Amino acid sequence: MVLLASAYDKSKYWRGEDLDRERKFRIKDVTEEEIGEKKEKKLVVWFTNHERGLVLNRTNNRVLRAAFGDDTAGWKGKIIVIFVIMVDNRGKMVPGLRVRIPPPKQSAATAEVPQQPVKSGNGAASGNGAATAPPAAAAPSTAPAAVHDPDLDPDPVKPIKEELDDEIPW
Repeated sequence: MVLLASAYDKSKYWRGEDLDRERKFRIKDVTEEEIGEKKEKKLVVWFTNHERGLVLNRTNNRVLRAAFGDDTAGWKGKIIVIFVIMVDNRGKMVPGLRVRIPPPKQSAATAEVPQQPVKSGNGAASGNGAATAPPAAAAPSTAPAAVHDPDLDPDPVKPIKEELDDEIPW
């Protein structure tokens, strides 16, 4: 077994320098821990798809609270995106971490429903006076099968729901 000194240089918490791109995480648990030299109590979010936790600053705490509620027990299983942004820290610009909530994925069936003409009060379609035909049955969805996202679930045996397979827009 090779013993690498660099393996002992890693923090158990995410830092701005640690991320090279934004990543999705599924929340496993939220704990309260004493952080830093002052042993200040902070919330730490732990993930199913990574061993490092995210210490919540005030901004990230408010984002998660607004999205998932004040009771952290309700945060379990939720998906968040962590990204890097430059922030001012004592007069120096340094990389800081921020969270956002990915938008819900729209299902293919609801996205492809055709608009029906608006009927006037007498049952005729507005505009041409002709009656509208009953709506056709929705075509079967041709949405692609869910693709395994290793960022969210490193275990390919465990299925990931389709709503987690969305692209992150830039």
